[in-house]
Amino acid sequence: MMITCLRSTLYSALNTIERFVGKNISLPVINNIFIKTHGQKLILQATNLEVGAEATLPAKVIKEGSITIPPRILSAILQTITDEKVVLKEKQGIISIETESTTSEIRGITGDDFPIIPSVEKGTTLSIPNSILHKVLSKILPIISFSDFKPEISGLFIYTEVKELVFVGTDTFRLFEERVKDFITSDQFKIIIPLRALQELVKILNLEENTEFIFNTEQVLIKTGDVRIITRLINGTYPEYRNLIPKEFSTKLNIPRLEFLSGIKLSSVFASKLHDVVLSYKKDTLFLEITNPEIGKHTRTIKITSSGKDGRIGFNHRYLSDAVESIGSEIISLGLNDESRPAVLCDDQHPKFTAVVMPLRI
Repeated sequence: MMITCLRSTLYSALNTIERFVGKNISLPVINNIFIKTHGQKLILQATNLEVGAEATLPAKVIKEGSITIPPRILSAILQTITDEKVVLKEKQGIISIETESTTSEIRGITGDDFPIIPSVEKGTTLSIPNSILHKVLSKILPIISFSDFKPEISGLFIYTEVKELVFVGTDTFRLFEERVKDFITSDQFKIIIPLRALQELVKILNLEENTEFIFNTEQVLIKTGDVRIITRLINGTYPEYRNLIPKEFSTKLNIPRLEFLSGIKLSSVFASKLHDVVLSYKKDTLFLEITNPEIGKHTRTIKITSSGKDGRIGFNHRYLSDAVESIGSEIISLGLNDESRPAVLCDDQHPKFTAVVMPLRI
């Protein structure tokens, strides 16, 4: 193999692909990235046997070939050289990286045993602007947790409903749902995409572009820019969560977002092992309280508008903070019943995002 390409382009593609490199003692080839030529392009591939990824970049291919090499070493070389033109040569399992002023050699492994990364050529398609996708994933992915007992909730649930695209994630203690209208799909669908693939996707999104999903009943191919990510879908049925979201409340509070968020974050300094913060509320006033016998206590009074019963309820401060941060409006609507039923946070003026949080028993 012998090719010429730009250092900056190769380094960018490598930084993306090495996120997907596996760690496997019995199959050391997947600890490397697979480099191969195709026409006048260079292709980088990586997989951890659960998620596969491929990046394509332009190159002048003088001689075709392929090899696998450790990404960390190649990345260190590309990071330190200053010449923009790079020549890659492979001979007898050794790849050399040459510029006008430097020459480096890396011992590789033949790509014969590198797993074939599958593709999805036909299936349901979904296209969505990255500016929207990034915003949704940044809100919902952090609350999703892996579960052996309920594998269905270990991913992001995406489905269509009338003319809306709905994203849902949960860790059983809280649930976030966001609905968007700016998307194109070839059919109605319901899928669950594993968390790992999306965690890496959100890091590489170009906000000026779109991302396309192509999926069948078993796999999903995600195409964004020059990168393709493929993973198996999670089999099973996502829990019927909508029946768990209260539609009526005994108390409704409209709270200034920034003041509420500031109070919750300060409360984290005093939080106990349960990470609890207590909200006491009466007509048009909210008291935010936190007590820790080992540290001290903190209270904050916030002027609000309210309707319904007075009361007192506790929450995990981190769960409450995540929900409040995910809402962009100046005023947050908080619907409450009692400690045995979920609380609902949303923006009444733009109710496309809903956060559901279970209270603590206090």
